[in-house]
Amino acid sequence: MFAHIEGRLDYKSADKIVVDVGGVGYDISVPSHLYDLLPAEGQRCKVYVHTHFREEDGMSLYGFITKEDKQFFELLMTVSGIGPKVALGVLSSVTSSDLAEAIVLEDIKTLTRINGIGKKTAQRLILELKEKVADMRIESHIKKEPASTITVDAEAALVSLGYSRQAAEAAVTKARGSGAGSLPLEELIKLSLRYL
Repeated sequence: MFAHIEGRLDYKSADKIVVDVGGVGYDISVPSHLYDLLPAEGQRCKVYVHTHFREEDGMSLYGFITKEDKQFFELLMTVSGIGPKVALGVLSSVTSSDLAEAIVLEDIKTLTRINGIGKKTAQRLILELKEKVADMRIESHIKKEPASTITVDAEAALVSLGYSRQAAEAAVTKARGSGAGSLPLEELIKLSLRYL
């Protein structure tokens, strides 16, 4: 239903945020690691959302900082026995890139250490997702070039605006990946802000 929601961050906690868009507050469940990646309350933010509907509960929104995390969340829910709450718990316990690596390497020991994943579920994850995960492009597995001075300066500028270091790095990486490699610092910062 929604691809992403962008607005003012009204509230954030370890598992939930409220984003105000034009006077409407969207209550969004998030993985716990997002707390440090999100800007301070009152700042603008953008989250990629998955809309889940159940007759008993109505509509629920689940939010992620990157498209890759959202994609992985949706992929997890294709496995029998894994619903949105378990999938969110998994992504709160481990990064999507580490989870992908464990699935591709068939590392049951690592998978069973994740909250909500027992041996049978770990085996299902490997069986049902190994090929799909191997084809996915997980952001953190893409080799990055050493950071240039402009990249470092752009990240520092975003951090000074109240964004977390990780969110700033991700935004600048996306901006540079969209063809902004040769932009002057001011333009790179402006473009990077679109990804926050």
